[in-house]
Order: sequence, then C-alpha cells, then structure tokens
Amino acid sequence: MFRRVIGYSFTSAFVIVIAYLAYLSIAYPFMEVIGNSFNLFLFALAAIFLFIAIFKGFTLLNQKVNRLIFIALVTVVIVFQLFLALTMKMNMYVDSFVVKQQVLTMLANGGHFQDYTYFQTYLNNIFVTILRYGIYNFGSHIGIENFYLLDNLWVMLSMLITIFSLVYVVKDSLGIRMANLFLLVVLTCVSLFTYTLYFYTDTIALPFVSLIILVYYRYLKKGSWWLLLVIGLLFAIGYQAKPNLIILLPALLIHVWLAKNYKKFLLSLASIGIMFLLVTSVAMPFYSLFGFEKNDRYEVPPTHFVMMGLSEPAGRYSTNEFQYTSSFHSKEAKKEANIKVIKERLQNYSAKELLTLYNNKLKNTWTDGSRAYAWYINSTNEFTPTFNYLFGDRKILIYTFAQIFHIMSLLCIAIGALRFFKCKKFDFAFFLNVTLVGVILFHLIWEANQRYILLFTPLMLLSALYGIKFLVELLANRTTNNWRTSLHRPFLVGSAVVFATAIVCFGLQFNTLAQEKRPFHVYQVKQDYAYLGTPITSDSVVAETFIANEPFDQLTFKVIQEPDASREYRIALYDDTGGKKLRQFDMKGSEFNAPTQVINLPKPVHANGGRYKLKFTEITKGDTGHGHALSLGRYNSKNFSLYPAGKLYVNGKVMEHTNIGFTVSTFREQPLMSVAAFWILFTAFTSILIGLWLCLLKVSPAGRIFTGQEDAKEGLF
Repeated sequence: MFRRVIGYSFTSAFVIVIAYLAYLSIAYPFMEVIGNSFNLFLFALAAIFLFIAIFKGFTLLNQKVNRLIFIALVTVVIVFQLFLALTMKMNMYVDSFVVKQQVLTMLANGGHFQDYTYFQTYLNNIFVTILRYGIYNFGSHIGIENFYLLDNLWVMLSMLITIFSLVYVVKDSLGIRMANLFLLVVLTCVSLFTYTLYFYTDTIALPFVSLIILVYYRYLKKGSWWLLLVIGLLFAIGYQAKPNLIILLPALLIHVWLAKNYKKFLLSLASIGIMFLLVTSVAMPFYSLFGFEKNDRYEVPPTHFVMMGLSEPAGRYSTNEFQYTSSFHSKEAKKEANIKVIKERLQNYSAKELLTLYNNKLKNTWTDGSRAYAWYINSTNEFTPTFNYLFGDRKILIYTFAQIFHIMSLLCIAIGALRFFKCKKFDFAFFLNVTLVGVILFHLIWEANQRYILLFTPLMLLSALYGIKFLVELLANRTTNNWRTSLHRPFLVGSAVVFATAIVCFGLQFNTLAQEKRPFHVYQVKQDYAYLGTPITSDSVVAETFIANEPFDQLTFKVIQEPDASREYRIALYDDTGGKKLRQFDMKGSEFNAPTQVINLPKPVHANGGRYKLKFTEITKGDTGHGHALSLGRYNSKNFSLYPAGKLYVNGKVMEHTNIGFTVSTFREQPLMSVAAFWILFTAFTSILIGLWLCLLKVSPAGRIFTGQEDAKEGLF
C-alpha cells in the first residue's frame, strides 16, 4: 500500500510538471517558429492522432508486411544519418572547438596533452579528447585524414547504437508494430540527426544511456545478476564521457526497490557500485599515460555549476561566474567560495524571485525542440542546400517541425504516465518517468542549457511511445483484442475535427510561407565564431583576406566593443589579386553597432580572380579621439583555421589559423518557399491525413490491436 501511495503521488506530480513543460513549449518556444501557440498545439495534437492512425494501419497489415516496413524504416534512419555524415563538413563552437585543437596538438607530439589548463579546469572533457585523438590517430594509420568524416562517422555510429538499442527494447517487449511506430517517432526528432555533426561529450555519451536501458531491460526480464556488473561498467565508462549520465543510477535503484524488493535493491547497489568504483579508480592513471595531470589550482568543483544555476536570469553559463571561481587558487577554496555565494543567493531570493528563476530555467532547458543544434554547429565553408535548411536562413522550417513534435512528445509523456492509475504497476514506463524527473530536478539545481537534455532525449521519445500505447489501449477491447466499438465513432469524429482544422490552419499559412518576404543570404563566407577582441587603433591596422567566387552585396563583421563617438574609421575593400580598391567606407564611432555591423553595398562586387582584402584603419584626426577604440571579434587557434581560404593580418603580420568574425553574402528578400512548393507540400499533408483517417474507419478482426506476444508481456512493459 505504501509503495502504491508513492506511485500515485509521483504520477500526479509528474503529469502536472510535464504538462507545464508542454505549456511553456507551446506558449514560449525558445527559438523562432512559424505560427502561433494555437497552431503549435493543434499540430502537436494532430500528430498524436496521426501516430494512432498509423498504428491502426499497421494492425491491418500482417507480420510479414510489418517486417518489411521495419526494414524500410531502419534503412531510412541509417540513410539519413549517413547522408549528413558524408555530405556535411561542420565546425563546432566553444568546448568542442577547444577539444579539437588539443587533439590536433596531440597528433603532432606523439599523443600527449600540452597547454591543457582548460582540461585541468573541466575534467569532463578529458575522455572525449583522448577518444577523438584515438579516432584521428587510427584514421591517419589507414590513410583517412578527413577529420570531418572521422568525426561524423563516429557520432553516426553512436546515434545508431542509441536508436537501435531502444528499438530492440520496443520490438522485444511490444512487438514489431510498436517498433515501427517508435522508428517513426525517432524520424521526427530533428536533434538525433543534426547532432550527428557534433563531436562532443553529449553525443559520445548517448549510446551509454541507451545501452544501460537495454541491459536493465534484460535484467528485469531475466534476473541474471551479472547483468548488474555490465550496467556498472556502462555507468563507469559513460560517467567519464558525460558525468550527468549518473542521473540514471538513482532512478534505476528506485525502480528496482519499487518493482522488486529491498534485497534486489541492495544487490543492485553493491554490484553497480563495485564495478563503478573499480573502473573510475583507474581513469586518472589511464589519463596520465597521455601526459595529463590533475591540478587543484584550476579544477572547478561541482559547487561552481550549482552556483551558476542560481544566477539570474536563468542559471546559464556566465563568464563572470567562471572568473569568480577561478580567482581562488585551490579546489577547497573554490568550493568554500561557491558555497558562500549559494547560501547568499538562497537567502536573498524571495520566494517569488526563486520561482521566477526556476521558471526561467525550465524555459531555457525544456522549450527548445531543436536542442539548440544550430547554435553549437554553425561554421562551414560549403553552403549546400542542406546547410541552408538546417543551419541557414531557412532553418525556421526545421525549427517549427522540431517544436511541433517536441510538444507532441511532452503531451504523450504526460498521457502515458496516467496509465499508472489504471494498471497500478511499476512497469518499464514508470522507470523512464522516474529518470525524467531526475533530469528535471538536476537541471533546476545545475547550470541550465537546452543542449544538456539531448542526453536523455531518446528516453523522452521512448516514454512518449508508451503514451501513444496507452491511448491505443484505451481504444482496445481487452477481451476481444479488437478496437472498442463504443469508442470508435467518437474517436473518428474527434480525429476528423482535428485533422480538418489542421488542414485549414496549414492552408492559412500560405501567406507566411509562400508570399511574405524574409531576409535571405547566399553566403560566400560565414565565419561567425568570434569571442576575442582585436583592437583597431592608429597603431594597429587589421586586414582579412577572403575568396568569393560570385558577386556579393553585403558584408558583416563582429564588433566586440563599440568605439567612442569621437573616433573615426575607414573600411576598405580591395581586389587582393591586383591591389585595386573596390569600395571604401568612412564611419564615425557612433555608427558602429555591437555585436554585428552590417555594410550593404549599393552594387554587387566582383573582383578579378575572386580574391579580396578587407582592411580596417583608424582615421581619427589629430588628438581628438579618446575613449574606447573599435574592437573586432576573432577566435584563437594554434593548429587549424575555421576559414582556411583567408588570413588575418595585424600590422602586416599574419595571424596563423585565425580569422575575424565576418560574413560575405548576397542579400535577398524572398518567401520561405515557392507557391508551387507550398501547394505540393499542402497536397501531401492533406493526402496523408485523409488516407490515415480512412484507416481509422476500418474495424475488423484483422485489425487486432495487440498480438499475443504483446499481451503476455503487458504485466511488466
């Protein structure tokens, strides 16, 4: 009885929280999307009906056909991943950028860390660096030196392990029809494909989460104690890849206690704990083989991230917070200083202010269906159509798609949790939801970031599948195992209303999608990464060379610091082949804008040979200039360039592997899609909805909802 009360209380709170996250995602989407809140909710609701209709279609097909569909869907997932891995060469920002620089340094010096203060600060980045070095080193031995390809293929493999581990769980426990449905749900999750281009801790840790889920599923099914040792091993290695993965452990132990008994709980704790401690104890000696040594002078304690988690307005990363912690010269001193600030903030926040902070953290972490992929993966030198739609000016289409299905997932998670009130069992879906509560609580305490929940996104999709399954169960007659006749007519009417409204609302987007003009750029150069200041003074002249094979009419450059109004600057564009000056702009300090300065050219420019130089000089007359000088943005790299076709010069001296932040493009205003493309898409959308609704009309013995295999396993899964 006590455990059941816990289940009721937990489920009630969980449904309220997930429903609130769905509301925030509908009302306050983190990124720009097409349509209003009503449209987002409507299309998410239509997606739920859509998946139920698809599953109904699967029930009308025999096992052989469903197996063929399964093979086709698996192929589609692999092809999508492979297409991105082979065709996209993307650079990553911030931490992943630092990791790649260190790896290239290690390749040049026999595999040893050098100048690694950053890694002594953030120990969680050591494992990913050594792994990446091993991949690059192996590639060089077999003649593959395309590091983009090596990165992408490894992450693709990680994503496929992640996806198909969970597919196995679904297929083995719920049958091939639900496995097909889960694969379709996966195909709607944009971040599981776009993050194939992001080699960092989040993506390399993903397979460990899914493998832990898979092995735990086998443990619940078979009860073999040695599987607990495998789980401990996966936890230990996964922890080195991404420490946040440890959130799974308390959820797993809680579920063992609720679903099994306290003896199983103790056995699980001991087995997993022993294996975890054994592996983690040899981690640092293993890292020392690559020349790495810990240093308390730099290491950031966990309390630092809790302190950042309490900073206004949303508990995100802050340079000031990092500088504060770094000002103390030992780990213990940093810890004490962090705890002092944590206590002060908790005491100074009123209840309303603390709730506002937590609400902002929920918005920042849980309302972005894209998981911020386009912020972290945004640098390239090949501007393909795929780039334009995933990372360029048309990404709002993908953002909207991602947001709709993100909302759908949250709604289905909340619906699926309600099943506990009916079955009163601590089944596998309950375990997934306990894990998600741990993730929510952790990120309320920790530093907040929408990318951080990527690690648990596959579990969200799996929990959402159980929500769809619960809706299907409600429509089923458990005696005859057919669709429940009494609910068939109301369900048909409801789905017809939702589908018809969705079709109408889609049609009403004609003006937004096919008529309304938006700014677009055809890029020749897009080097956005710039976080270091490069001052322009009378003693410091800065120039950047670049290549543009087509005419362009817009230049932008990053401004780290706006100059004082009394200063004046000249920006000159040269043909770098012949030395001819093509354009010149004299600007007062007050005309500069941070963080991005845009210069529109009256007429398109095209130089002989397509080689250019952009030169920045101060032309302030006499001693009239005072105050801040103009400071352009650039990145810092020792061994590879984000824009290898150009070079940065300061007073005529080249700055190797470094460029300013700037773009070169042709600016246009045009609709998101052509009229023809809109009507093709509208026709396809309408046809799919009508076709699937017709599937719902059919009620027959052939349309059995569950197979005998699925029914037999209903008790646990």
